[in-house]
Amino acid sequence: MTILQTLHRILGEMVLPLLTLIVAIWLTVSWKPNGTTNPVARFFPMLVDLQVLLGILYYVFLLVGGNQKMLSFPFILHPVFGLIATFVAHRAVKGNGLFPNLGRWSPLASLGILLVLVLANVMLSMTV
Repeated sequence: MTILQTLHRILGEMVLPLLTLIVAIWLTVSWKPNGTTNPVARFFPMLVDLQVLLGILYYVFLLVGGNQKMLSFPFILHPVFGLIATFVAHRAVKGNGLFPNLGRWSPLASLGILLVLVLANVMLSMTV
């Protein structure tokens, strides 16, 4: 389980915030009205899903192992924010995104919300 926790920490603290910025910039620059789906838009949500899956597996392992800190107030928001981040990641890069009226700027604004969620989750994870 140490490997699972290490992968979850590295992916969440180091890879995902940087990749979110890169994807936001890439999708904003390469935006075309009524264009085809960008390959980045297909694979980025899968990476967020992988991160949430690793986190939920580790969370359940610790919870079943009797770690009562998993149910304490600030940390209980960590898996909730993870699930919300998954929803935002899928909506941000598919179709018109969360903000269809923004056009080119829709992925940037949507992924900005995702970045805030990821960084908030990193801060929540440090409460344990």
